Amino acid sequence: CEAILITDTIVGEEDKMKEVAEKAFREELDNENLEVMHVRDDVFVGNRRGLRLAEMKAMLDAHESKVTFLQGHVKELEEHVKELEDNDKALTARVSSLSLAVYEYKQIRRRFISSFKVTKLPEAVEQSDHDIVREGNLVAHGGDAVIDALLYEGIGGREDIYAFQQLYGLHPADVVLRLTSPAHYETLNLLNLHAGVRADTRKTGSEEFYQRFAAFILAFQLSSRKTDYL
Repeated sequence: CEAILITDTIVGEEDKMKEVAEKAFREELDNENLEVMHVRDDVFVGNRRGLRLAEMKAMLDAHESKVTFLQGHVKELEEHVKELEDNDKALTARVSSLSLAVYEYKQIRRRFISSFKVTKLPEAVEQSDHDIVREGNLVAHGGDAVIDALLYEGIGGREDIYAFQQLYGLHPADVVLRLTSPAHYETLNLLNLHAGVRADTRKTGSEEFYQRFAAFILAFQLSSRKTDYL
Protein backbone atom coordinates (compact mmCIF):
# COMPACT_ATOMS: atom_id res chain seq x y z
CA CYS A 1 0.00 0.00 0.00
CA GLU A 2 1.00 3.62 -0.40
CA ALA A 3 1.60 5.89 2.59
CA ILE A 4 0.98 9.61 2.55
CA LEU A 5 2.76 11.62 5.23
CA ILE A 6 2.09 15.29 5.81
CA THR A 7 2.34 17.66 8.75
CA ASP A 8 2.51 21.38 9.32
CA THR A 9 5.85 22.85 10.34
CA ILE A 10 7.66 26.06 11.02
CA VAL A 11 9.23 27.89 8.11
CA GLY A 12 12.98 27.52 8.01
CA GLU A 13 15.81 25.70 6.33
CA GLU A 14 14.72 22.69 4.30
CA ASP A 15 16.77 20.14 6.29
CA LYS A 16 15.46 21.55 9.56
CA MET A 17 11.86 21.36 8.36
CA LYS A 18 12.35 17.74 7.31
CA GLU A 19 13.86 16.92 10.71
CA VAL A 20 10.89 18.45 12.54
CA ALA A 21 8.44 16.60 10.29
CA GLU A 22 10.16 13.23 10.79
CA LYS A 23 10.03 13.76 14.54
CA ALA A 24 6.33 14.52 14.36
CA PHE A 25 5.71 11.39 12.27
CA ARG A 26 7.58 9.16 14.74
CA GLU A 27 5.76 10.63 17.73
CA GLU A 28 2.41 10.07 16.08
CA LEU A 29 3.28 6.45 15.25
CA ASP A 30 4.57 5.84 18.77
CA ASN A 31 1.26 7.02 20.16
CA GLU A 32 -0.42 4.16 18.26
CA ASN A 33 -3.44 6.41 17.91
CA LEU A 34 -4.28 5.12 14.47
CA GLU A 35 -7.77 4.52 13.17
CA VAL A 36 -9.32 2.71 10.21
CA MET A 37 -11.78 4.50 7.95
CA HIS A 38 -13.71 3.31 4.90
CA VAL A 39 -14.10 6.07 2.35
CA ARG A 40 -16.17 4.93 -0.63
CA ASP A 41 -14.34 1.88 -2.00
CA ASP A 42 -11.03 2.62 -0.26
CA VAL A 43 -9.76 1.83 3.24
CA PHE A 44 -7.46 4.27 5.01
CA VAL A 45 -5.41 3.87 8.19
CA GLY A 46 -4.07 6.93 9.95
CA ASN A 47 -4.57 9.44 12.71
CA ARG A 48 -7.72 11.48 12.92
CA ARG A 49 -6.35 14.54 11.10
CA GLY A 50 -4.95 12.43 8.26
CA LEU A 51 -8.20 10.55 7.86
CA ARG A 52 -10.05 13.85 7.61
CA LEU A 53 -7.79 14.77 4.69
CA ALA A 54 -8.57 11.46 3.00
CA GLU A 55 -12.26 12.10 3.55
CA MET A 56 -11.96 15.61 2.16
CA LYS A 57 -10.19 14.25 -0.93
CA ALA A 58 -13.01 11.79 -1.49
CA MET A 59 -15.56 14.59 -1.04
CA LEU A 60 -13.64 16.77 -3.48
CA ASP A 61 -13.61 13.98 -6.07
CA ALA A 62 -17.34 13.50 -5.56
CA HIS A 63 -17.97 17.24 -6.00
CA GLU A 64 -15.85 17.32 -9.15
CA SER A 65 -17.82 14.40 -10.57
CA LYS A 66 -21.06 16.16 -9.68
CA VAL A 67 -19.85 19.40 -11.27
CA THR A 68 -18.93 17.51 -14.45
CA PHE A 69 -22.37 15.90 -14.49
CA LEU A 70 -24.11 19.24 -13.90
CA GLN A 71 -22.06 20.90 -16.63
CA GLY A 72 -23.20 18.21 -19.04
CA HIS A 73 -26.78 18.68 -17.86
CA VAL A 74 -26.50 22.46 -18.28
CA LYS A 75 -25.27 21.96 -21.84
CA GLU A 76 -28.25 19.72 -22.56
CA LEU A 77 -30.58 22.35 -21.10
CA GLU A 78 -28.94 25.09 -23.18
CA GLU A 79 -29.44 23.01 -26.31
CA HIS A 80 -33.06 22.39 -25.31
CA VAL A 81 -33.60 26.11 -24.69
CA LYS A 82 -32.10 26.87 -28.11
CA GLU A 83 -34.45 24.34 -29.68
CA LEU A 84 -37.41 25.90 -27.87
CA GLU A 85 -36.35 29.37 -29.01
CA ASP A 86 -36.13 28.16 -32.61
CA ASN A 87 -39.56 26.54 -32.29
CA ASP A 88 -40.93 29.75 -30.78
CA LYS A 89 -39.56 31.78 -33.70
CA ALA A 90 -41.06 29.32 -36.16
CA LEU A 91 -44.44 29.43 -34.40
CA THR A 92 -44.34 33.22 -34.22
CA ALA A 93 -43.66 33.38 -37.94
CA ARG A 94 -46.46 30.90 -38.55
CA VAL A 95 -48.94 32.91 -36.48
CA SER A 96 -47.89 36.06 -38.30
CA SER A 97 -48.44 34.36 -41.66
CA LEU A 98 -51.84 33.03 -40.64
CA SER A 99 -52.84 36.44 -39.31
CA LEU A 100 -52.01 37.94 -42.69
CA ALA A 101 -53.99 35.20 -44.41
CA VAL A 102 -57.05 35.92 -42.27
CA TYR A 103 -56.79 39.65 -43.02
CA GLU A 104 -56.46 39.08 -46.76
CA TYR A 105 -59.35 36.63 -46.76
CA LYS A 106 -61.54 39.16 -44.96
CA GLN A 107 -60.78 41.70 -47.66
CA ILE A 108 -61.90 39.23 -50.33
CA ARG A 109 -65.14 38.46 -48.48
CA ARG A 110 -65.81 42.15 -47.88
CA ARG A 111 -65.38 42.72 -51.60
CA PHE A 112 -67.94 39.97 -52.30
CA ILE A 113 -70.63 41.73 -50.26
CA SER A 114 -69.80 45.21 -51.54
CA SER A 115 -69.75 43.94 -55.15
CA PHE A 116 -73.22 42.52 -54.58
CA LYS A 117 -74.42 45.92 -53.40
CA VAL A 118 -72.85 47.67 -56.40
CA THR A 119 -74.48 45.32 -58.93
CA LYS A 120 -77.77 44.40 -57.22
CA LEU A 121 -78.47 47.15 -54.69
CA PRO A 122 -77.19 50.34 -56.32
CA GLU A 123 -79.51 52.51 -54.22
CA ALA A 124 -77.73 51.28 -51.05
CA VAL A 125 -74.16 51.72 -52.31
CA GLU A 126 -71.84 53.94 -50.28
CA GLN A 127 -68.41 55.31 -51.14
CA SER A 128 -66.88 52.80 -48.72
CA ASP A 129 -68.27 49.98 -50.90
CA HIS A 130 -66.34 51.25 -53.92
CA ASP A 131 -63.21 51.51 -51.77
CA ILE A 132 -63.69 47.96 -50.50
CA VAL A 133 -64.15 46.62 -54.04
CA ARG A 134 -61.04 48.42 -55.24
CA GLU A 135 -58.93 47.15 -52.31
CA GLY A 136 -60.30 43.64 -52.73
CA ASN A 137 -59.41 43.66 -56.40
CA LEU A 138 -55.83 44.54 -55.52
CA VAL A 139 -55.68 41.61 -53.12
CA ALA A 140 -57.29 39.17 -55.54
CA HIS A 141 -55.38 40.16 -58.68
CA GLY A 142 -52.07 41.45 -57.29
CA GLY A 143 -49.13 39.61 -55.78
CA ASP A 144 -49.08 38.44 -52.18
CA ALA A 145 -45.92 36.46 -51.49
CA VAL A 146 -46.73 35.38 -47.93
CA ILE A 147 -50.27 34.19 -48.58
CA ASP A 148 -49.33 32.48 -51.83
CA ALA A 149 -46.39 30.74 -50.12
CA LEU A 150 -48.83 29.18 -47.65
CA LEU A 151 -50.59 27.50 -50.57
CA TYR A 152 -47.56 25.22 -50.95
CA GLU A 153 -47.67 23.87 -47.39
CA GLY A 154 -49.17 20.67 -46.00
CA ILE A 155 -51.00 17.78 -47.60
CA GLY A 156 -52.71 18.85 -50.80
CA GLY A 157 -50.53 21.93 -51.16
CA ARG A 158 -49.52 23.20 -54.57
CA GLU A 159 -46.47 21.55 -56.13
CA ASP A 160 -45.68 23.96 -58.97
CA ILE A 161 -42.94 25.74 -57.04
CA TYR A 162 -41.36 26.89 -60.31
CA ALA A 163 -44.43 29.08 -60.95
CA PHE A 164 -44.09 30.71 -57.52
CA GLN A 165 -40.40 31.34 -58.14
CA GLN A 166 -41.17 32.92 -61.50
CA LEU A 167 -43.53 35.31 -59.75
CA TYR A 168 -41.62 36.08 -56.56
CA GLY A 169 -38.03 35.02 -57.24
CA LEU A 170 -37.82 32.88 -54.08
CA HIS A 171 -38.81 29.45 -52.85
CA PRO A 172 -42.12 29.49 -50.90
CA ALA A 173 -40.35 28.14 -47.80
CA ASP A 174 -37.89 31.06 -47.84
CA VAL A 175 -40.77 33.51 -47.83
CA VAL A 176 -42.51 31.81 -44.89
CA LEU A 177 -39.33 31.42 -42.84
CA ARG A 178 -37.70 34.78 -43.48
CA LEU A 179 -40.21 37.37 -44.60
CA THR A 180 -43.07 37.21 -42.11
CA SER A 181 -41.66 39.79 -39.69
CA PRO A 182 -42.44 43.53 -39.99
CA ALA A 183 -38.74 44.18 -40.72
CA HIS A 184 -39.22 42.75 -44.23
CA TYR A 185 -42.31 44.77 -45.18
CA GLU A 186 -40.45 46.62 -47.96
CA THR A 187 -39.07 43.36 -49.33
CA LEU A 188 -42.56 41.89 -49.56
CA ASN A 189 -43.75 44.99 -51.39
CA LEU A 190 -40.99 44.51 -53.98
CA LEU A 191 -41.79 40.81 -54.40
CA ASN A 192 -45.49 41.58 -54.77
CA LEU A 193 -44.76 44.34 -57.29
CA HIS A 194 -42.69 41.95 -59.41
CA ALA A 195 -45.39 39.28 -59.23
CA GLY A 196 -48.03 41.77 -60.30
CA VAL A 197 -45.98 42.84 -63.31
CA ARG A 198 -45.14 39.25 -64.29
CA ALA A 199 -48.77 38.15 -64.08
CA ASP A 200 -50.28 41.16 -65.85
CA THR A 201 -51.61 40.23 -69.31
CA ARG A 202 -51.92 43.82 -70.47
CA LYS A 203 -48.40 45.09 -69.83
CA THR A 204 -44.92 43.79 -69.12
CA GLY A 205 -41.86 45.04 -67.30
CA SER A 206 -38.74 46.35 -68.97
CA GLU A 207 -35.53 44.34 -69.23
CA GLU A 208 -33.92 46.71 -66.72
CA PHE A 209 -36.74 46.06 -64.25
CA TYR A 210 -36.19 42.31 -64.38
CA GLN A 211 -32.41 42.66 -64.17
CA ARG A 212 -32.67 44.88 -61.10
CA PHE A 213 -35.09 42.45 -59.48
CA ALA A 214 -32.72 39.53 -60.13
CA ALA A 215 -29.87 41.51 -58.53
CA PHE A 216 -32.10 42.27 -55.55
CA ILE A 217 -32.99 38.59 -55.09
CA LEU A 218 -29.30 37.64 -55.20
CA ALA A 219 -28.46 40.27 -52.56
CA PHE A 220 -31.30 38.98 -50.40
CA GLN A 221 -30.12 35.37 -50.63
CA LEU A 222 -26.58 36.38 -49.64
CA SER A 223 -27.74 38.49 -46.70
CA SER A 224 -28.75 35.65 -44.35
CA ARG A 225 -31.26 37.24 -41.93
CA LYS A 226 -30.00 40.83 -42.19
CA THR A 227 -31.89 43.64 -43.92
CA ASP A 228 -28.94 45.62 -45.28
CA TYR A 229 -29.60 44.28 -48.78
CA LEU A 230 -32.33 46.88 -49.28
